[in-house]
Amino acid sequence: MPVLVLDDGTSIPDAIAICRYIEEIHPDPLLMGRNTAERAIVESWQRRVERNGFYAVMEAFRNFSPGLRGRALPGPDAFEQIPALAERGRARVQHFFAWLNARLADYEFICGPDFTVADITGLVTVDFAGWAKLKPPEEMTHLRRWHAAVSARPSAKA
Repeated sequence: MPVLVLDDGTSIPDAIAICRYIEEIHPDPLLMGRNTAERAIVESWQRRVERNGFYAVMEAFRNFSPGLRGRALPGPDAFEQIPALAERGRARVQHFFAWLNARLADYEFICGPDFTVADITGLVTVDFAGWAKLKPPEEMTHLRRWHAAVSARPSAKA
């Protein structure tokens, strides 16, 4: 889990909260929208990517990875893996890939013409899916075009 520790010792233990903090102190480029409506739209798409994609990958990965036996859920408590949840997660990831491919058929980036935090979450999700041996099929050309473009950004290589 990412944690940002501020100079005064305050900890921010959440990726999106960290993004909000950084955007407030370094607003260029804006990744979370220029105005109230854009911020709401970006947050909506970011949460869709997280719910429909990232959580699906996590379900598949945590329920099949040998190194996560007894750790199928994050947190302090031990939970055993459930193979059926790994299968369900893999199916959900394929649905996510198809959904994202369809969205990107009409837009350069997830929220439209601008790169946003939703694209960062999407990139992390697609890359995380690769760790679970799940990759977008070759015929998903819009998703593959987008992934190549966002992966080539200097910030993605940092």
